[in-house]
Amino acid sequence: MRFSQDCLRAYKAQGAIPSMPSQWAGSDYGKAYAVLVRFWNDEPITQSAVFASDGNGKLPFYALSTLPVITCPGLGECGIFCYSLRSWRNPFAWLRQLINTLRLHSVTGRNQIVKAWQSIPQGETVRLYVDGDFDSMETMRFWFGLIAMRPDLKVYGYSKSWALFLDWNKSGRPFPENYILNLSSGSRYDNLFRQAVAKLPIVRGEFIGVDSKLPMPKGKTSKEIRASIDWIPYQAAVRQAAQAAGYGKVFVCPGKCGDCGIKAHACGNAQLTIPVAIAIH
Repeated sequence: MRFSQDCLRAYKAQGAIPSMPSQWAGSDYGKAYAVLVRFWNDEPITQSAVFASDGNGKLPFYALSTLPVITCPGLGECGIFCYSLRSWRNPFAWLRQLINTLRLHSVTGRNQIVKAWQSIPQGETVRLYVDGDFDSMETMRFWFGLIAMRPDLKVYGYSKSWALFLDWNKSGRPFPENYILNLSSGSRYDNLFRQAVAKLPIVRGEFIGVDSKLPMPKGKTSKEIRASIDWIPYQAAVRQAAQAAGYGKVFVCPGKCGDCGIKAHACGNAQLTIPVAIAIH
């Protein structure tokens, strides 16, 4: 965490790259650092594309991540169970998050993002911020401008940067019509703040993490997970935990994006306004 923070401060100040931690020598983190050096020096790199586009078992969409915690001004209790930090066990997952964070703070880096954005095929779905969040009004202005330029794309995400969304709304600037926001639980803001943000036209509803005491069933697809003998008790446990937290009816997330809904994936379906709930994992 400290090294990532040092990198961000140095990059913003157009300073020298921080020295590599000595324990990284000869490891995959050392290899990741070598890529970071090339990026820092404006040399071409191929190991850290702006958008993950090949999908994985959980996310079949185009996706962008930045550093968790460091770019999260709305961070609250979610910092205790932030799943994104676990990805740092993979040095190149951490590297992608770090480099994308740095890209947002330079003209050269933003040009790389714009080029990657323009190359996304027509009609694709994009998840903006798998890890990390809108860290400033400047960043929000940048992304909303890009999203508005590509009305063919279906863009969605989760955020706890609620003050920024309210400030944007107060400014009178329109939200992109092709962006859907899920209010992520664990924010530092109170319930009145949440209610105010929930009224914004881009908000689908909430995405909440609950302590269900039961792990999510295994499976490669939502259909496989729901066919598991463990799905019904898991679903009941999540609903019970959500009710204990003050929620009514919820859609229980099966943990696989893209095939979880009937007409559209739940978090990108503006017609599904009830909270989407998942066990904290």
